[in-house]
Amino acid sequence: MNTTISSERQRQLSPQLAQAILEVDRRRKSKAQSIARLQLHPAQQQVMREASRYNILDCGRRWGKTILGTDLEIEVIAQGYPVGWFAPTYKILLDAWGQIADILRPYATKVNNSEHQIKMPGGGQIDGWTLEDENAGRGRKYRRVIVDEAAQAKNLQKAWEMAIRPTLTDYRGDAWFLSTPRGRNYFWQLYQLGMDPTRPEYKAWCMPTASNPYIAPEEIEEARLMLPEVVFEQEYLAAFLENEGSVFRNLLACLGSLLGQTPEMHRGHMIVAGVDWAKQQDYTCISIGCVDCKQEVARDRMNQIDYHLQWKLIDNRIREWQVNIALVEQNSIGEPGLEALTRAGLPVIGFETTASSKPPLIENMALCFERTEWQFQQDPVWTGELEAYERKVSPITGRSSYSAPEGLHDDTVIARALMLWAVHDAYEDAGAMATDGYQLGGRH
Repeated sequence: MNTTISSERQRQLSPQLAQAILEVDRRRKSKAQSIARLQLHPAQQQVMREASRYNILDCGRRWGKTILGTDLEIEVIAQGYPVGWFAPTYKILLDAWGQIADILRPYATKVNNSEHQIKMPGGGQIDGWTLEDENAGRGRKYRRVIVDEAAQAKNLQKAWEMAIRPTLTDYRGDAWFLSTPRGRNYFWQLYQLGMDPTRPEYKAWCMPTASNPYIAPEEIEEARLMLPEVVFEQEYLAAFLENEGSVFRNLLACLGSLLGQTPEMHRGHMIVAGVDWAKQQDYTCISIGCVDCKQEVARDRMNQIDYHLQWKLIDNRIREWQVNIALVEQNSIGEPGLEALTRAGLPVIGFETTASSKPPLIENMALCFERTEWQFQQDPVWTGELEAYERKVSPITGRSSYSAPEGLHDDTVIARALMLWAVHDAYEDAGAMATDGYQLGGRH
């Protein structure tokens, strides 16, 4: 058992008894603390250095995630804390558990393979769970949890939110999600949080098989030649492949717009913008595009700042780029922002997003991507929102509706869609729609 006593408890005991208990505890922990940490390859060491509280590792096959996970366990149990190891199925748990038990058995006071529990001197303990039980881990407390092959867990979100996350509360523990990808599921959603610089408590990495120096490059090349392209991309490059229901396709071919562009580079060009205002926990976003060059040239994403400051920042962006037309969402909180920009004399038009106006807005942008008509700037958050966007069809009306998955944002998607929709208004305003015949990024 763990005999650590609190400072309050020490005051309640006689100094001699308190010291005796602490000495027993130190001796019990000494064996666990002597466990040698595993030798990690450079990419694994990078992950350890850059870790935050919630960590999402997307890695190729044979990258060494189980070795990394085991070392993460050793780090915690050596300090006398419990760790929870979760796997999607019983079979996957057994595969990892055998390796973990082999490494730790020489140091353990007890290894129970039937209960999947390893007890260490000093109170450290590892519990193995299968996520076939959605209540796995419920009632326990852990300093660290590790979810192995997280992308394969069918009910990962429910298990994480309802059972696993609460186990970290007592120790303010951390979490690790380790997996080869399987499309854009909840593991992918967690990965998007890890790529968002405004969420520092999350950290994500994409590590292809090739970043493991113990795997021969020629073996990876042979797999590339033998396997279907999509299989190789997922299994060896750790790529999140598009789901069949993805709204925006052909994204990679449309992410070629350069970063760091300046207004001087587009002087005399027709410039349009789309603005989506923050609602509660959302973000205010602006996307600015050059119709002549058919590319996004600038963008901003902001939240947790005063609305008046947001209006001022959007005002500055529109003036800086000498925008011809800015299409601004006017729903709810957007109405005051639109009025403020209008009073400032800026060329803004309101757009009310409704069940009937939103589908054409989104479908216009989807067609733009499909036809590779515009180029956009690459950014993990902005691209991630495009990849996550969902289409649902009403079984009653047969109409399509579009939104981000529950828990994710779509502010950057709406800003870009409004920017593209603004092309039509810009050409009408300039009287050039009929003569130039622009459709690119405009309303199809």
